[in-house]
Amino acid sequence: MRSQIVLIITLANTLFNGVQLFAQSNSGSKGPPVPDSNRTPGGPPVDGMIPIDDNILILLLAGLILGVYYFYRVRATAKKVA
Repeated sequence: MRSQIVLIITLANTLFNGVQLFAQSNSGSKGPPVPDSNRTPGGPPVDGMIPIDDNILILLLAGLILGVYYFYRVRATAKKVA
């Protein structure tokens, strides 16, 4: 059993380290590349402003509803068990 755990941990470390090597930048560059305003559709708008806060209230409301749903679901299953 111990040898299997050592093997799994070794494989996981090897795979994660390999992925991190691909994520490193080139030796001469500092930071991310400058965005190009002539991108295809789906890219950032031409003026450089990205609308992050447009529907944040809807996102918060959906998170609240989902949290209440999971709270009541866990509470209902705890009452059935007890």
